[in-house]
Amino acid sequence: MSRTFGPQFQDDGSVCFTVHALACDRLSLQIEGEHAQEIPMNQTEPGLFMAHVNVPAGTRYWYRVPDGNPRPDPASRFQPEGVHRPSELIDPRSYLWGDGAWKGIAKEAMVLYELHVGTFTQEGTYTAAIERLDELVELGVTAVELMPVAESAGRWNWGYDGTNFFAPRHTFGSPDELRQLIDAAHQKGLAMILDVVYNHFGAEGNYLHPFGGYVSPRHQTVWGDAPNLDSEDSAMMRDYIVANSRYWIEEFHFDGLRLDATHCIIDHSPRHIVGEIGDAFAEMQERLGRELHLIAESNIYDAQLLAPLDADGYGFDAVWCDDFLHAVAAELQPETHMSDRRYLAGEDIDTTLRRGYVFRGAIGVKRRRIPLSEDATPADWRSLIFSIQNHDFVGNHPEGWRLHQVTSHEAQRAAAALMLVLPAMPMLFMGEEFATDSPFYFFADFGDMHLREAVEQGRRREHPQHDWSQVVSCLSPAAFRKSKIGSREQGSSETWKWYRDLLRLRKQWQAAGILTGDHLTAAWDQLWRTALVTYKTDTQAGFAVVRLHPQGEHPEPLTVSIDGKVHMQQGCQTTGDGRFVLGDYAVLVGEGTVSFENR
Repeated sequence: MSRTFGPQFQDDGSVCFTVHALACDRLSLQIEGEHAQEIPMNQTEPGLFMAHVNVPAGTRYWYRVPDGNPRPDPASRFQPEGVHRPSELIDPRSYLWGDGAWKGIAKEAMVLYELHVGTFTQEGTYTAAIERLDELVELGVTAVELMPVAESAGRWNWGYDGTNFFAPRHTFGSPDELRQLIDAAHQKGLAMILDVVYNHFGAEGNYLHPFGGYVSPRHQTVWGDAPNLDSEDSAMMRDYIVANSRYWIEEFHFDGLRLDATHCIIDHSPRHIVGEIGDAFAEMQERLGRELHLIAESNIYDAQLLAPLDADGYGFDAVWCDDFLHAVAAELQPETHMSDRRYLAGEDIDTTLRRGYVFRGAIGVKRRRIPLSEDATPADWRSLIFSIQNHDFVGNHPEGWRLHQVTSHEAQRAAAALMLVLPAMPMLFMGEEFATDSPFYFFADFGDMHLREAVEQGRRREHPQHDWSQVVSCLSPAAFRKSKIGSREQGSSETWKWYRDLLRLRKQWQAAGILTGDHLTAAWDQLWRTALVTYKTDTQAGFAVVRLHPQGEHPEPLTVSIDGKVHMQQGCQTTGDGRFVLGDYAVLVGEGTVSFENR
């Protein structure tokens, strides 16, 4: 029998308040406001407390634990005044959905767009985000990936410090306003993916300790307490995590979840918790009858995550494979290292183009570089998510600089072309498509002074390769305010049109059946600093030639011969006889065949 977490409205109009508290011998429900009262809860079984009360949605309440302190609900659906204040009763049945015909987006058609609700618009709300959805549709995006929305401390936060896993962040709006955003996206043909964090609890506002059973007695993380996933009494917390993964899909109609840092979820149980989440998704996929997507941030290629459940895998649909991002960065910024893994110019982009990844590992298995000579078998490209920028890559730079700011507009457009002509699932980071000049800083708003100091010092310690002497404090209002991406009109129209046209071409190639791993041949020529990507079927052929190199370097011009039609180009001169001379950050994309004449 599955456990229930959080209050549930009953058919007779009453509410059944349910809380799991393994360390408590008594609990009381403290109702605030018009219906103020304190009600002793019944312990129906060890560690499980219940109370039936007639109160309306919108009522605020606490649980009083044995030490006498009132605490928010461990499964609160809303914290309207933040993590330190009472929870609010939410009736999910009150929202009338308009997406009944929605069946989702197939994995092959996914073009992801990662955004932070608070900085995507000036207002920073769920409802304000609705106003920009048409812009994404026009661009060619098919799926939005929200950075975490679980309630975390302070007025602003990236979202990875959540403590109330079931409560959408109050500064963005109400739970029903989040439902409005998802509903509107579906009616415009956009899938919605949510980033969730199951590897730790935020360091401020975690009131779970006195309840018992939620926090690991064995493990700790650098970010905060670890969830209790592998102790003798961990069954409840494991059910809590699985219930949370179901909650976002069933009650909010999200189309999938992206699990943050799966390799950092500490679980030494016989079966890892990600497998149980995989089971839940498989069941929901069959029952709900719409496309669902389970994505892992593994950073490297993890075949076990992607393997089917019946083949001892975890049943995930895709992984964030950052090897592409870092291999591209190694060509554009060889002196800058944004990962604890060292990427090699020339070698690693060639390996990624040929096989899809550089490093391989699994949960609990050491990650290591896999040479092509050891295993040249390509990964399933459809299950790899590639990007050239994401929240970490931009935000972990002290100045929050975007790719075009540390390289050039031409360099970014070349990198984007390479990403979008490959069969991997592409992901854009908000503002990338129009090369916003707004930075994206790391930002948080903790109240605890010791924690504030630890965060500042931790940033410097985690990324010692940067100069931190003259930067905006990640705890300042300015870090949040300056990270708002601004309007498309304030950015580069040339870059926006470039992305739009590439996405249109990508869609055409997909419809024609060209853009698949089976038809792909790709490699890197280090001498000419050029990627050559070709597709060939019995009746069709496509190509892309992309040059990447560090800023300030000017590779020797490369002459190529095209037998076919060029659809898009940058940094090229034509001689009028099918020959093109490729200069800095050159791009040629088209149909037909291509050959290098300088070789």
